[in-house]
Amino acid sequence: MGMAVLFFEYIGWHYSRAISEMIGLFRNLVWFFYHFFSIGILSRTLISPVWRLEERYRSDGFNPQALFESLVVNLISRIVGVLLRSALIISGLLSEIFLAALFIISFAAWLAFPALIPILFIGGLTLLLL
Repeated sequence: MGMAVLFFEYIGWHYSRAISEMIGLFRNLVWFFYHFFSIGILSRTLISPVWRLEERYRSDGFNPQALFESLVVNLISRIVGVLLRSALIISGLLSEIFLAALFIISFAAWLAFPALIPILFIGGLTLLLL
């Protein structure tokens, strides 16, 4: 009697509470990767200069060379910033996609594990008897 109760309690836990905890764990990991790679912040500051490096145009009067120099430096700084931030955003999104795929595989395996126990037990008995 005790083993039957234990079995049904385990099945109840396996398909109810464990699944909700597994989904909660997945949500926590999604939140972690989103904040670890700073996807939100990097998306909002995508075209900002890298490391906030900017060249200010400082000249007495109009100096086309100084204006062009500051324009080129600022443009290069913004291009480098976009490239670095894009690489980090893509890395973060790929990590999230990998995490989602891993969760789907783990979830499917978790649902199948209780059914595998009798199947493997019967398969082992048939191998022993043959």
